[in-house]
Amino acid sequence: MIGPPPPGATAVRLLSVKSLSELSATSKILHLIRHAEGTHNLCEIESKKPIHHDAKLTTKGKDQCFNLSSKTRSLAVEAVLVSPTTRCLETATLSFQHCIDQIGTPDVPFIAYEEWRETVNYLCDSRRSIDALKTEFRHVDFQFVTDNHDPLWHKYEEQFGSHTDHTTLRESNDPSGLYNRAHSAWRILLSRPERELALVGHSAFFMHMFTPLFDELEGLVSYEDSIVEEIMRDRFDNCELRTVVVDQP
Repeated sequence: MIGPPPPGATAVRLLSVKSLSELSATSKILHLIRHAEGTHNLCEIESKKPIHHDAKLTTKGKDQCFNLSSKTRSLAVEAVLVSPTTRCLETATLSFQHCIDQIGTPDVPFIAYEEWRETVNYLCDSRRSIDALKTEFRHVDFQFVTDNHDPLWHKYEEQFGSHTDHTTLRESNDPSGLYNRAHSAWRILLSRPERELALVGHSAFFMHMFTPLFDELEGLVSYEDSIVEEIMRDRFDNCELRTVVVDQP
């Protein structure tokens, strides 16, 4: 279960891309990718229906990943971090297929983190059990996802009711919960030993951090200049890749 972040403030600064030789010892190159088109993206009203529980990619979404893979081949990523939702796991797998050999063994680690999930509002934002996901995505390391069943959906179902009883926002109406998760997410990324990482995640969670949408998240992310800020505050398209340098101010 995701709990409060460790004591002490977490803050990150996003900078334009430079070569690793020009970066500080604590800097990382981060390739942020929003998942490709999922079934829930086809129609906003339809997205709340049970059929889109842990939504999968559409045929168009898979094609988007194929197109993105022509760019990811040139990236020197040392690890791929990914939200443990099916659409993100599929996006990571298809976009970095060149990092997985013919028998399914990855050349770089693919690591799932609950902390980088989408804001949990509707059934499409909930996930399947880790047992089920492990069967489908054998190349992904799920050791840091400690709950087999979805703890975030369970938390907000207890707080707001079932998907039929409560049909509006859940986690997006919980600033303190998002504060804890966003800080934990950045702490995890900063603690990784790799200098160049890919991260496959979700647009709303990205927006909460980069815009931000709540006062509680003010100061979590700062920017080198207005150009970087404008780029990162804009909404991510499906399967869009943005590259920044992450450092601690």
